[in-house]
Amino acid sequence: MTDERCQRYLEDPEANAGHLETCAECRAENAALAAKSDVDVAPISLDALPLAPWEGSSHRAWPLVFGAAAAVILIAFVLCDLAGISPLHVAESSLSSIEARRGLLRNATEWLRAAPAAMQVAFGVAFIVVNALLVVLLRRAPRGIDA
Repeated sequence: MTDERCQRYLEDPEANAGHLETCAECRAENAALAAKSDVDVAPISLDALPLAPWEGSSHRAWPLVFGAAAAVILIAFVLCDLAGISPLHVAESSLSSIEARRGLLRNATEWLRAAPAAMQVAFGVAFIVVNALLVVLLRRAPRGIDA
């Protein structure tokens, strides 16, 4: 194991993987280490790993998204037809319910404007505290699989 090639293999086994074919002593030591550990020592081919989307992967799921959206719209039209109502009537009734929610929100904002100054300050402080907490949580390092 004092050979220079053996030393290079010990420093970087992946780059010098061919050394095991020529050196019986290193091969025996590698087999002894593999027998002691429960880990498989087979090399990992990095070319076989799938690419992440930000690494230039060509697979995109947009056809699936558009197909699912078209299926949902088609089912909605079929259900409207079976119920005997037009999709336009459904859209108009949805807009009226949205308008009712908007009225509730408008009433809540008017109530907050008319509230005492102490309550307005408390609301402002609570708003800042919640948002600061969210910023702190978002800036934390994510815990990965190796954490």
